[in-house]
Amino acid sequence: MKRRIACACIIALATGLAAGCAGKTGGGTDSDNPTVIEIETYYNGAAKIALDELVEEFNNTVGDEKGIFVKASSSGDMSELFQNLNDELEKDAKDRDLPDIFSCYGSNALEFEEEGLLADLDDYFTKDELSEYVDEYIEEGRVGKDNALVVFPIAKSTEVMTINKTDWDKFAVDTGADLRQLSTWEGLTDTAEAYFEWSGGKALFGRDAFANYMLAGAHQLGEDMFDIKDTDVSISMDKDVMKKLWDNYYVPYVKGYFTSIGRYRSDDMKTGDLIVAIGSSSGGSYYAQEVTVGDDDPYPIETMVMPVPNFEGTDPVVTQQGAGMAVVKTDKEKEAAAAEFLKWFTDVDANSRFSMASSYLPVKKSSNDMESLEKIVEKNKIEWNDIVRDTIEVGFEECNTYELYTMTPFKGSDNCRHIVEDSLQNKAAADRETAKGLMETGKTLEEAVSGLVTEENFETWYNELSTQLREAVLS
Repeated sequence: MKRRIACACIIALATGLAAGCAGKTGGGTDSDNPTVIEIETYYNGAAKIALDELVEEFNNTVGDEKGIFVKASSSGDMSELFQNLNDELEKDAKDRDLPDIFSCYGSNALEFEEEGLLADLDDYFTKDELSEYVDEYIEEGRVGKDNALVVFPIAKSTEVMTINKTDWDKFAVDTGADLRQLSTWEGLTDTAEAYFEWSGGKALFGRDAFANYMLAGAHQLGEDMFDIKDTDVSISMDKDVMKKLWDNYYVPYVKGYFTSIGRYRSDDMKTGDLIVAIGSSSGGSYYAQEVTVGDDDPYPIETMVMPVPNFEGTDPVVTQQGAGMAVVKTDKEKEAAAAEFLKWFTDVDANSRFSMASSYLPVKKSSNDMESLEKIVEKNKIEWNDIVRDTIEVGFEECNTYELYTMTPFKGSDNCRHIVEDSLQNKAAADRETAKGLMETGKTLEEAVSGLVTEENFETWYNELSTQLREAVLS
């Protein structure tokens, strides 16, 4: 990372000289010898392009005026970034080579905060400034025993449901299926069964980030899976709650009503293996606009976006997600420069433009609705993808009417989340293969699943998950 900083200094110096030749004087402390801020993210695709363009704009305007030069780079994906950061954390303090700002979640920031490596951004934002941001986004960034603001929100996301309406309409015309049935998990399960029978054995639905279903679902049903008091963590798994989660995912999955085939469910929609999927609102630019089934020619589809379902009789809950930015503790000048960039990037105009390009949600209250975004569209003469627009609109609807859920970080919380992510999902996939094998021997679907969708099988899974999580919390 030091080599990158050296490179950035050369670029910054060249930029400053070029600006001087062009007649810019710069109003900052020293625009010819700027404070260099290195940012490391996991962005790729549209998000990376949008960030790079905004960083260049900052450097040529506010950065030039205030003597700040920002250089952004990406590790390629989230897991690679976090692995690189953890590798640095394990080194001796004198050998660590961290960027000045990096993307992270509260769980990633926890160990850095415990070692005193992160700047408390309360020192650089006034209370009035912080009050401009969505309250839940700021609170999510408060980590550690001192509740310091060490993860700053720069773009958020939630989950949305996408529907291949072209193929849904064929199903609806024949069966009378109503999209309103998809507003509850119970209705979705029943509809998936009807679709399976109508389509001759095809799955209707799949989802990404299975842990979100488990964690937010348990919370919605009145039982957070992890009870956290100070540094003490205990497992809380009400059996009735877990059975409800089982009945509305494992059972339809084993029967073939739900599925997961590709890396993401958006991939499964592009191949026609699903017509309804739940994924991150930040993935709006990846949603299917055409479907290719086998070797057939692709055909265009209309894609519709809806809020995620809720359990019947509960208040609506949706997952709040999207990494923020942590500022590494260095010196006051660098920390202040980093905060200056975060203020600029999260202001309404820049943040809204980033959101429209990447399908993330802006973080200030004043930009958290479509009216605000439409003004930015008109002002900047922006043309944007209709699916991204619909995704953001539904994301706003959820964020303004649903309870926003996020898992409180604790030591080992990432490991616990991975266990929750894999436990029921992997069992459902394995048992579906068992059922398919039995059907190949001549058994009916009901005969094939009769030994799987049992109370005993649920109890076995429930006890195994409880044991795994308790061991993870104690380790």
